[in-house]
Formats: sequence, structure tokens, C-alpha cells
Amino acid sequence: MLEKTSPVWWILSLASVAVFLWTMIPCMANRRQRLFVAGGPVAAFAALLGYCAKANWPIGEMLPVYCSLYVAVSLGMVGHRKALRAYMLDRAKDPTRPEDGTATPWILQMAFTLPVFLGASLWYVTGT
Repeated sequence: MLEKTSPVWWILSLASVAVFLWTMIPCMANRRQRLFVAGGPVAAFAALLGYCAKANWPIGEMLPVYCSLYVAVSLGMVGHRKALRAYMLDRAKDPTRPEDGTATPWILQMAFTLPVFLGASLWYVTGT
């Protein structure tokens, strides 16, 4: 098993962010949405740095959690990219329109993958 302090986690984190961006950016309807999605990994990394500084925890040991977040989101969208694209186009046209249930399948898939991956990564980080 990969050591949690291994420098390989930096490479895996970059790869997971690349897969996330490859998955999510084409689904966005306009430039504003694409910039918002592209800023997510930067904001999450800044939050992780702040947490590690406050908790006095080495950043290298928390990279599995960062990596699992983006792998989970990417896997949560498997099979639903067209639906997300249609949803985001609708949101771009009329952001005040109430949600009509079209997002339910991919939201449910995301609601399953995120806790599983984040729970496993937290277990890995704190347990070994």
C-alpha cells in the first residue's frame, strides 16, 4: 500500500484535479461557470493549507483526502455529463427557475460517491 507521506500523492493529486477539470469544464455552459469550476481545486487547496497550518498537520499527509475529493466528484459524474450540461445551460438562461428533478440522478450518484471516497481517505489518513 502507498505510504501516506509518499511524494507520489502530489502526482496523484495533480492527476485527480486534471481528471476533474477534464470531466467538469466541458459541462459548463459559459465562461463564468467554467472559471468557477476551475477555481475549485485552488480554493480547496487553500482551505487544506489553512487547515493543516491550524491543526499543525503536514500537508503531505492530507493529500489523499484532497485527491479523493476530486476522484469522487469525477466518478459521481460518470454517465451524467450530458445531463449536467443541459442543466447548466438551463441555469445560464434562467437562474431563478426552480429545479424540476432533472438533476436528481447525478446528485444521488454524487451523494453516494463523495461520502464513500472521503470516508475511506479520512480512514486511511488517520488510521495508518
